[in-house]
Parts: sequence; C-alpha cells; structure tokens
Amino acid sequence: MTGARTTAASGLSASFERLSLHADEWGPERVMCEGLDLIRDASWADECRLYAIRDEVAVELAARPAPAAPRDTDGVPLSWFPWGLAPVNPRRFVLIADAAALPAAPAGTPTVAELGASSCLHLPILERQRPVGALHLYWAEPHLAWDDERGRLLRLLGRFLLGRCPG
Repeated sequence: MTGARTTAASGLSASFERLSLHADEWGPERVMCEGLDLIRDASWADECRLYAIRDEVAVELAARPAPAAPRDTDGVPLSWFPWGLAPVNPRRFVLIADAAALPAAPAGTPTVAELGASSCLHLPILERQRPVGALHLYWAEPHLAWDDERGRLLRLLGRFLLGRCPG
C-alpha cells in the first residue's frame, strides 16, 4: 500500500470510528447523513445512495445529497437491480465508466445521465455471502477506475448504516 493510500484509509477509519462513537447520541437521520457524506467524501462521488435488500426487492433508504424527487418506496426488483444489470451479480463492485445511457429505474426513464451522472458504481453489501444492501455512487464527470482498497471499508460503513436504520 502506498503512503497516500494508507493515509486515506486511516483517515476514513478515524472518521468511521468517530461516527460509530457518536451514533447513540445522534438521531438515525443524522447518522445516515453523516455516514453517506463520509462515503461520498472518501470516494470523491457527487452522489451516494444506500439500499436495503428485503424480500427480493432493493429499497432505497437514503441518498446524499437528498434527491429532488421522492424516492420509490416500493423498491426495485432484484431481477433488475442495479440499472438492469442484475445478471452480472457482483460480489465486490461494478464500475460503469460510461453509464449515461443506463436506465435509473426499471421503467427505463430517467437515465443515469438525466440524473446528472456520467459514471456509477455498485458496491454490494453482503452478509454470509448474501446481499443485504448496496451502495451506489455517482460521478458527474467520467470516473474511469475504482481502487477497491477503500471499497472494503465503504461496504463495512454501509453495513453499519443498514444496522442503524429502523425497520
């Protein structure tokens, strides 16, 4: 690991530790906002969304920044999630560098580009090798590579946030 990677990972670890120490003092909404902002900052993403997987459906729990349109509370079928690429079935991540034409929802509209993004990343959150959630990261500018060194910690943070969600 290079010095820059070590510094970034230790900074993310320290921020995660701070979040977990204050989680009981803060309300669930603040923990979620702080956690998703931490994920966005660590990945240089413009947007971050957290999904929980329940009953063969991926349900969006939160997004940062908060989306202008209300989220779909019914969720997205796992046979489609994410972005119609469900057959890929990733265990670590899927980076789509040119995601502009991907549908953001099963109906096909809007596209990822219409949401203001050009690249997106799917980080599955697994428990005992089963998907329990996912983090989606979006970048307005093309994002051509993903260093999964920090992905492990981001998935751990996502799992922590899922555990803090009511219901």
